[in-house]
Amino acid sequence: MKPQYTSRQGQFMAFIHQYTTLHGRPPAEAELVKFFQVSPPSVHQMILTLERRDLITRTPGQARSIRLTLPPEKLPPLPGASASASASASASAGIQPPVRQSEGQQSTDTEAALLRLGKVQIEDLFAHNDRNPLDDSEFIPLLDTLIESFASAGLSALAVKNLRRHACGIYHRYCQEAAPESTFEANLELMFRCLRGSNRTLWLRSM
Repeated sequence: MKPQYTSRQGQFMAFIHQYTTLHGRPPAEAELVKFFQVSPPSVHQMILTLERRDLITRTPGQARSIRLTLPPEKLPPLPGASASASASASASAGIQPPVRQSEGQQSTDTEAALLRLGKVQIEDLFAHNDRNPLDDSEFIPLLDTLIESFASAGLSALAVKNLRRHACGIYHRYCQEAAPESTFEANLELMFRCLRGSNRTLWLRSM
């Protein structure tokens, strides 16, 4: 029996499902570009292919309108950081979706994928704030809320710490662009001043 989709198509649909479940809205094509590290035309072509095969639907002219037509149980596990050119080559050869992995392997793959997605989302939030600046007293709590959403989605405490450290590194980089003489410790102190109570404690323990 002919498979419903190729391995690469399955990866894209798994990401769309995971992202939508986590954020309550479908991803934009730019987020697919960042996650899979491919070009915008490649992502757009994949979306058109999925639509032609009736694997997704979209509302013309409406952003973030991708909807899957398959139920979650018919999707493969979302690969983590290993989504690569080799998977793309397999897809072009028409290889069937990967066989169902063991529960432990699925858990590892999901953890890696959530961590990668979290880093993409953090970088996007910083980039958006760079274009439309908020005061740190507003921005840092938003950043904290984003990271906590991944904890609520089941990301392990160790991986959540990884996300916080990633965010601190980006914050320090932006601070150094404005004040090259600033230190990592001084910039983190500025950042943590915008957090309160237990949230501040969680960030301090992540360092």
